[in-house]
Amino acid sequence: MAVDCLLISANQVVIPYPVYPLGVAHLVGAMEKAGHRVTHFDMLAAGGIEALRQLLIRKQFDLVGVSIRNIDTVDSSAPHGCLAEIETTMQLIRDLSVAKVVLGGPGFSIMPEDLMTSFGADYGVVGAGEVLLPWLADRIGMGDPPTEKLFIGNPKEDAWVTPVFSEQATRYYLDHGGMLNVQTKRGCPYRCSYCPYPNIEGHTTRYRDPEEVVEEVERLTRDHGARFIFFTDSVFNDSKGHFRLVAETLLKRGNKTPWCAFFRPQGLELADFTLMRDAGMTAMEVGTDATCDKTLAAMGKGFVFEDVLRTDKLAREAKIPCAHFVMFGGPDEDRQTLTEGLVNLDKLESSMVFAFAGIRILPGTRLHKQAIAEGVVRSEQLLLEPTFYFSPKLQGIDLDKEIGAAFSSRMDRVYPCSEMTEHLAMLHKMGHVGPLWDALVRPLFK
Repeated sequence: MAVDCLLISANQVVIPYPVYPLGVAHLVGAMEKAGHRVTHFDMLAAGGIEALRQLLIRKQFDLVGVSIRNIDTVDSSAPHGCLAEIETTMQLIRDLSVAKVVLGGPGFSIMPEDLMTSFGADYGVVGAGEVLLPWLADRIGMGDPPTEKLFIGNPKEDAWVTPVFSEQATRYYLDHGGMLNVQTKRGCPYRCSYCPYPNIEGHTTRYRDPEEVVEEVERLTRDHGARFIFFTDSVFNDSKGHFRLVAETLLKRGNKTPWCAFFRPQGLELADFTLMRDAGMTAMEVGTDATCDKTLAAMGKGFVFEDVLRTDKLAREAKIPCAHFVMFGGPDEDRQTLTEGLVNLDKLESSMVFAFAGIRILPGTRLHKQAIAEGVVRSEQLLLEPTFYFSPKLQGIDLDKEIGAAFSSRMDRVYPCSEMTEHLAMLHKMGHVGPLWDALVRPLFK
């Protein structure tokens, strides 16, 4: 029996720019395919908590899903927790609706038990929900709701259902940067010490058909007016070369929509850059993460800084603007690695660098275990509020001052990253599209 379902994109974080809730778009597609009636409410696009109140007064639902994308801003320079906003949303639902409430989303999947307890939800779905959520709706529709509370998605049951984009939400995100999102694969095989991503999507990479990917790019451009595409894969350049098939298909079909993606600085050749450039890539963001071999090894990155320099050089040769994201203060950071790392960053001559101080500690990661062993956090300590790891070897060093001084004279170095938010919002209001940092790098190419 079909049910009326409300899916709420609870995210209100706009740093560095608003990002369309792609996961919910996939869930809407899966629910509609299963025959259920779905309303998508986006907190940013639809008017916030008061607009949600009016919707819940007007209409009753059988199932309400709340997608938690962010727990906080993961930036120690401007730590902002998001859970109070989720609590307000949950309380409103409880006050005005008798629906069963299910939590999900990447933020929820990082610490599901704690969030289930905090918010008192009826159900929770960890990982992908395209199979589990329609099943749960079916059970509720039959009057036989499960007695279990928490369900974990099976990565082997990925359902690449065509995502359904909300007209209202799409309009908002296009007005705030012109970007929409596409996913080409799921899962991450890497073992970065701080990252919970493999726990959410699994360690095994599952690929989407390149023709379907490009058809989605074309549909978003043609039907929704997307002016820029961001491929949301954890790492675009997978070791099996699926990314090349996507680029080749974009090129073959004459793609004209510019795009960007997130890269690992390893395993790329100049031919890859020229292929992707010809297929429409106009910028690349790189998960460099640490700034010297010692700290890269301590984070479990699996590459060295020479790989970073080589990737950066190839991007420059192909005239593709490149942005590196780095975190100072991680495992094994000390005075020597800090000094070496700042010198290494100077070798990235024509690229943006976005730097963060400290690393957000998340449960289930190797960094969490290390932080407990080093006495940075207690084993029983809840991590719902922003909690950051700073290497004990940095005692007595003003990391904020050191990074700020090294970056102060350069427009292509950003620290703290929170300071960029207002500038990006202003440029988006003026009609500029895409990540925008690339405009600062492009003039450096000769």
